[in-house]
Amino acid sequence: MKLAIAGKGGSGKTTISATLARLLARRGSHVMAVDGDPNPNLSVALGMSREQRESLMRVPKDIMEIKEEGDTRRLVMTRPVEDVTSEYAVEGPDGVSLMVMTGVDHAGAG
Repeated sequence: MKLAIAGKGGSGKTTISATLARLLARRGSHVMAVDGDPNPNLSVALGMSREQRESLMRVPKDIMEIKEEGDTRRLVMTRPVEDVTSEYAVEGPDGVSLMVMTGVDHAGAG
């Protein structure tokens, strides 16, 4: 199952995502959570320790590229997903793994 949570700012997306991720993991599902928010806080909502949060590295943008085939454009990974998750995912409470895809590099960059 793949599940995406979207909505306007302040609507509780991070809280809902963390709650669903932990509940699904507790029921035996393998859960890979991906935080794509420019202000990534899913690690906090998942209950990760300070050490776990500090060990998170943002997945670099170059793991994806646009492939054009005629009139069709597709976004494809440049590395196997297993390599990316083993390098960038951090396991948190209840066995939920987390990857952080984006973030603000410096003021004015968000």
